[in-house]
Amino acid sequence: RKTWSEVKARLEALDRKGLVSLLGDLYDANVANRRFLHSRLAPGSRAIEEYRRLVADAIYPDPFSTRRVSVRDAAAAIVEYRRSTGDVSGTVDLMLTFVEAGTEQAADLGYGDDAYFNALQIRLDAVAKAFDTLPAEVRANVRARLGRIQVRAHNVGWGFGDAVDELLHALDGRAAEV
Repeated sequence: RKTWSEVKARLEALDRKGLVSLLGDLYDANVANRRFLHSRLAPGSRAIEEYRRLVADAIYPDPFSTRRVSVRDAAAAIVEYRRSTGDVSGTVDLMLTFVEAGTEQAADLGYGDDAYFNALQIRLDAVAKAFDTLPAEVRANVRARLGRIQVRAHNVGWGFGDAVDELLHALDGRAAEV
């Protein structure tokens, strides 16, 4: 089994031209590599938009298509964005996109099961965990988006509306402490 240290040693032996050539090959290899490299090396608002679309389409695909809901693909897109950019605000944005799309899917089509709502809850918990590290204007936007999710979540079963209520209550309590 190859290890990162073996690969790293080979990379360190490459000259600049060899390294650029290798990155070019990775870029050409697949779409995920291109997205990662664009996000890391050519950041901009376009990158977050592409990741938002990936997340939303994975969680709430067109109901008339043959595409299935894929919590795994949506979660992988969020992780890929976080790893490529290190952007906490953008990562929270994508987690909210995940929850918004999931809430809409559940409210509109009655979609969901225990695992699905657990995935939504995991993203809500991650948003809550990151909330205090966000800039004030981003926190205000997050709070507003959670408020819209809260309204829609009451049209969903599984106790999801209660979970969103509890999260907002906790966030409001933390804001009062500051």
